[in-house]
Amino acid sequence: MYKWIIIGGGVQGCCVARGLLEEKAGNEELLIIDPYPGPMHVWQALTKKIGMSHLRSPSVHHLDTDPYSLNKYAKGCDFAQPFRGRYARPQLDMFNQHSLDVFDDVRLEECWKQGAVNGISKEHNHWNVFHEDGSLVQGEKVVLAVGVNHSPHYPDWAREGEFSVTHVFDMQTPLPEKGRVVIVGGGMTAAHLANTLSNKTSVAAVSLVKRHPFRIEDFDSDPGWLGPKFLNDYEKVTCYDQRRRLIQQARHKGSITRDLHVQLKRQGSASRLKIYTGEVEKAVKGEHGFNLHLTGEQLASGDSIVLATGAEAGLPGQKWLDPLIEQCGLPCAPCGFPIVSTSLEWKEGLYVAGALAELEIGPAARNIAGARKSAERIVRSA
Repeated sequence: MYKWIIIGGGVQGCCVARGLLEEKAGNEELLIIDPYPGPMHVWQALTKKIGMSHLRSPSVHHLDTDPYSLNKYAKGCDFAQPFRGRYARPQLDMFNQHSLDVFDDVRLEECWKQGAVNGISKEHNHWNVFHEDGSLVQGEKVVLAVGVNHSPHYPDWAREGEFSVTHVFDMQTPLPEKGRVVIVGGGMTAAHLANTLSNKTSVAAVSLVKRHPFRIEDFDSDPGWLGPKFLNDYEKVTCYDQRRRLIQQARHKGSITRDLHVQLKRQGSASRLKIYTGEVEKAVKGEHGFNLHLTGEQLASGDSIVLATGAEAGLPGQKWLDPLIEQCGLPCAPCGFPIVSTSLEWKEGLYVAGALAELEIGPAARNIAGARKSAERIVRSA
């Protein structure tokens, strides 16, 4: 029996694992279960896919314990231009290598088991975790660090069309690299992809379709949500409907950084990118490709569609979490998300991180800073 089982090996799960391996568990006592072959696989694949060069977060947000670890790493490894801009946004390749080196230090990959979880149950003083191959592993404590990108959101018009639509979160399908490409979405993922494809000579034309004008924000929520400035008042709120509203209001959903906005405008001025603002009313397959009919009688035409419309709003892992919630009577807010203790414990020996912890951690729960906060709380309480 394992002392700890972590379900999910993305940024959140690996950050928690790093903390536990450093302070609370030996490598033979901890197991990480994830559908992919290694740490942060989806993060690395997705950021490479959209052509991201630098993170949105500043240099102190990474997966090591020491807040200045990444700065020291940049100097020690002599990276060229390791940080960008006034917020010292890290170069993506450097951040990824730093993360993997941090994991190597605690021999994290020794704890890895590839595959999907399809069930979990409570039995006496331990937890049973069921693997897709029919095997069973048992642990005294479990951390649910399930990501949201496994459930891409498809708008109604995309479900109904008689044409091929690719979602950027679909890790099995490569993105188009020729012809006329239409990207639908208005946030960082869509903007990075539009900028990247606009620079490819094999792509004949790139269009970006977004529902609203560009929302320019430095970060995905105000930095005040990382400390007492906003969290002191947030933690006094006992109504979980109100906490959900505060989270929704605080998140700069569908926003992009000023730097990226400048790059998109530059691509537009060079006629490498067409930018449309309006709702998609319908998509019609034509003799040559398709036409997206937008509000304001706009028409965006192309040979392929790539959706960058985010993830579904539901509970991550809901299919196998629902039976567990019913079996153990786990408390949930009206939005369906866990009500947990300050240590992120949902039930004795069952912890959450990432999106599942957001009603306790706040608006930053899903990002890198949120991963650090979740790891600190779980390790401290273990």
